Amino acid sequence: MSGYGGGGYGGAGSGGGSAQHAHNGHTHTPQHAPGPGQSSSMTIDEMRALHRAALSDAESKRTELRLVLASRYRELVGSSDEVLHMRERAEELHGLVGALPGLVDKVAACREAEEGKGAGEGPRKLFAEEGEAGESEHASPQEEGASAQEGSCSSPAAARADLARLPRTIHRCLDEGDVHGAASFLVALFDLVAARSDAFPMAAALSPKGSPKGGGEPTALSPNGKKSPPNPPALEVQMKMACLHAQSLPARSVKLARGILLRSAAREGRGAHATAAALSALDLLDVRRASAPEAARAARLMDLYYDSKAKLLDRLLDKLALPSAVSAAEAAGVTNAAERILSRIVRVLQRDVILHPYMIFVLRRFPVHINGEGEGKKSANEQIVNEIMATLPRFDPALLQAKASRFLAAHLPLIRTKAQSVLRIIAGTTASKLGQIRQTLYDTTDGDECLRALDDNGGACSWDAAVRGMVDVRVVGHGNDQERNDAGAFAAGGEAAGGDAHGPPSKTAATSTSTRRFSLWGALFSRTFSSLVHSLLAAAFHSVHSRAASALRASLARAPPFQTMMPHEARRNALRIATDLDAALRRVSDDAHELLVHAEERAESERRLRQSLYVQTCEIMGRLLGELRRMLASGTDGGGTTGDATTALIVGRLCHLLKFRLMSLPALLDPASSPAALGTGGAKGGGMIALMELRGAFDLADDDDDGLISFDEAMEAMESAFSGTHFHGAEMVRDTLLLPHSSDGAADGSAEVAGHSPAGAAAPRDVTLAELALLAARGLRHDPTGPGSALGTVQSSLDDIVARCFRGWARAALEKPLASLATALREGRDTAATASELEWRRLKGLVDEEDDVLLREIGDAKGDLGGIGCGRSAAGDVSPHVVSYLLAVAGVLNRSVCPADSLPPVPSSEYAATLGISTSGDDEIPNMMVTIRGALLGEALTSVSRSLQREILGASPDDIGTLDEGEDVLKKCGPSSLVQLLLDVRFVHRCFFERNTHGFVSLTADSINASRATIEELSDRISAGMKSALGGNGRSSAASVDSAMRDRHSQVFVASDLFLSSLFGEDDGASSAALTNGAVGGALSSTQEFILNPLPSSRRFILLPIQAEKSLTELQLRGKYGKKAQEEKGGKDVASGNAIGAGLGFLSSMLTKNR
Repeated sequence: MSGYGGGGYGGAGSGGGSAQHAHNGHTHTPQHAPGPGQSSSMTIDEMRALHRAALSDAESKRTELRLVLASRYRELVGSSDEVLHMRERAEELHGLVGALPGLVDKVAACREAEEGKGAGEGPRKLFAEEGEAGESEHASPQEEGASAQEGSCSSPAAARADLARLPRTIHRCLDEGDVHGAASFLVALFDLVAARSDAFPMAAALSPKGSPKGGGEPTALSPNGKKSPPNPPALEVQMKMACLHAQSLPARSVKLARGILLRSAAREGRGAHATAAALSALDLLDVRRASAPEAARAARLMDLYYDSKAKLLDRLLDKLALPSAVSAAEAAGVTNAAERILSRIVRVLQRDVILHPYMIFVLRRFPVHINGEGEGKKSANEQIVNEIMATLPRFDPALLQAKASRFLAAHLPLIRTKAQSVLRIIAGTTASKLGQIRQTLYDTTDGDECLRALDDNGGACSWDAAVRGMVDVRVVGHGNDQERNDAGAFAAGGEAAGGDAHGPPSKTAATSTSTRRFSLWGALFSRTFSSLVHSLLAAAFHSVHSRAASALRASLARAPPFQTMMPHEARRNALRIATDLDAALRRVSDDAHELLVHAEERAESERRLRQSLYVQTCEIMGRLLGELRRMLASGTDGGGTTGDATTALIVGRLCHLLKFRLMSLPALLDPASSPAALGTGGAKGGGMIALMELRGAFDLADDDDDGLISFDEAMEAMESAFSGTHFHGAEMVRDTLLLPHSSDGAADGSAEVAGHSPAGAAAPRDVTLAELALLAARGLRHDPTGPGSALGTVQSSLDDIVARCFRGWARAALEKPLASLATALREGRDTAATASELEWRRLKGLVDEEDDVLLREIGDAKGDLGGIGCGRSAAGDVSPHVVSYLLAVAGVLNRSVCPADSLPPVPSSEYAATLGISTSGDDEIPNMMVTIRGALLGEALTSVSRSLQREILGASPDDIGTLDEGEDVLKKCGPSSLVQLLLDVRFVHRCFFERNTHGFVSLTADSINASRATIEELSDRISAGMKSALGGNGRSSAASVDSAMRDRHSQVFVASDLFLSSLFGEDDGASSAALTNGAVGGALSSTQEFILNPLPSSRRFILLPIQAEKSLTELQLRGKYGKKAQEEKGGKDVASGNAIGAGLGFLSSMLTKNR
């Protein structure tokens, strides 16, 4: 009929319905939308990017408009054809109904004439008996047609028998769904009628031979060429009744045939046989069949076929639409429905679009499913195929390939986009279902069983042959940006190398596209799942980062001041956060491998997944390290407040544990999984830069050489470093930091207080080189090992944060003891400069009562009380404020550590090497005890050296050596006060540089040497002043004073060894032996009690005893019940192991969207 005619299958016309679906379900959002006031402040690159985006959007809109207009035009043409057709049928029906009374009158008159004949002559049979027609009821359509043609030229009785039999046969075929048989019998019926009369337009239009020419009474020709007699009235009436009966059957047959084409032949079960029968019926019942050339008939049939399949796909895509919000109860049903629809779409593309058209239009053979065995079944199959194909025209294979390729080129992007959106919704609600859907889709497209089923066509053809004959890969991939970027996606199994989203297509992959075989998995789902993997991992890692940051902020909010903080509680909280972070990273990796690594293409999918895990891990660690660094308020480096010191202590402990507890990082940051090693853009490391180039750009932006640059400077440095590559450095960092692509984000971020804004809300205030190296992992070539590797970069960043944290914490913890020390030093300096020698001795308890009376009398006689005894000197004890400060430092250390801090952080150096921790020589890896002690020792040394210099000399550290001799405060002090100052300074020197066995972990060699030089310079000045004050006996007195000083130092070490040993280490025993042997007995005053050195403690922390109310029996019962509960839990875990393994994983719990 005329409903499926009108124009060939074009690129725009064939995909009209699909284009309309794309227009309604998928809109493009422009990436750059500058405000009214931004045009004047945009750069050239931003204007070019905006121009390119506008051109791309305009082109896409024009393409959509053309497709929509083409679709509407075809619908309009089809509607007009239907209207005309309905008008013609209405007029024909009106004429038949109007002629019905006359026909009834003729039948009545004919009956009366028959009854008026003689009694001996029986009545004539209007219809053949059942027995007479029994032999031809099951004849083939060709046999029926031949019989009808013979009947048209034979006797009227035979014609009347055919007219009686054919309508019943047609109805039987329609009831059985055999549209080809119904159409063949209809053509035979109309051919019989048209051969005897031209009074029936439908019969004349559908008859292959048409009606007889000329006017007058309709006649027929006999086999000898002579004119047959006119049709008897009964035959004429029967023909009219048959035509009246059959006038609706062609429309019914066409409707049934169109319905078959609008359904998937694979789902119906009859395959290509049903499709070929429907096409044959449509061709037989086309009124233009007799006048149209064979090529036009073939083109119309192909257009009709692919238009029907386009409507079928549109209907399936409409069913595929999922609601934006899916509850947990509805998730299973929704995902199952989506899985079934996607599988149906794949089967339609495989069989209805590629395989069946190839067998019908090109090979002209297809399998037929009928009962029977042996040669009889084979001959019956061949007969059915020949009967159907004999009615169809010859098809051009090249034209068929072009139409099929254009059909795929128009519909594959729509299906891919729709499937991607649906899979994203499924992944956001039940991520565990994603692996099952992926496996199902792969089994449906490229699975072994699927390929065997596609090849099982009764020997008609193979799937590969159908693909080669029907699909032109260059046409299918033409004009599709994603296919150009991922040209290898058409390869079987998705063998193309993964690349960056911003990278150009690989020329090698593009040129080899035509040499690879077409694969629906590669064209539809391979890259879809790869991009989905990246999106899922981005969301999962963002959730991991948010949870870790939230837990840390909650811990900081609930933490008490650092003075009252229990060390084991601080360690427990930090350990909990570090352990949870490592477990979260491990679960993300495990779930991703379980759900997203496909069994049949494990090598390729695992390669892409490992690369995505590498990049995402680098990015999350870059974001996390930046946030941890910015959590430290600026006040921690300059003393800070109590809250700053608390934050520094907790963050420092956390970062120290992260160095050794993130055991999943070596696998995630494996150098073999980096983009440079796995290959990007078709070549390994193509378009990527080295760390040295990024460091050069960073150094140029770092004007003050403090290792920090602002965010705006970082964006400029990234653009400079990645210039000449296909990566956009600034956009890469913005994507990684989850920032908007606009210049407003950076401006607003500069004013944001770092560490107190939610992740991704604003740009950071400043960044470091290590953070940029991690954030730019997708375009940076990290070193395989060492500090330049990704793992080494993470470890070095953690080391810097740990050093900064404990340096600030130690400064805040020692602030009050340092203030007390500075005040005491200042007061002692003022007293020594203003008091007389005798007064100083009296104040320090260095003058006996008898010597005091004698000296006073001599002074009264001479009138010079201040100069009495200036030649004498005595060494007292170390100043209490100096010992108090050191004991305060030891007390802070003892309060800030717990027994677990003394444990080694790693079992061996080899294990540390796997974590990216560099070890030099035989140096042990510092644990938390060593770190905290080193920070306290470094801060104590720096603070004491500066305080001694500032308070004793009255000068800052920068003014050393610039004081004039007349202004030197030491000249105003007496010998005894100088001895006391020298005793204190040398005691400090001996504690930090002789007694100290642990060294200074947190200080550099320059800082240590500067502090040593300050103390030694101060000691030399005091010693020179003391010798000058002692006069001629200065050398001998100095020697005796030195010996006495060492004795006084040993006395302090013996008395305070229990406390100072934790800070400086165990003493070598010299002082204890000296006291035991009485070597220092003379130095001790007669009234001073002898101090016994306690035994050195081998364990500074006592073990916590079991509570008294818990008896042994109670403990045994608790252990028994606990063991029973564990066994029951273990049994449940074993029973539900498979369910848990296939249930909701970590991705599902994290990827639930907030709606």
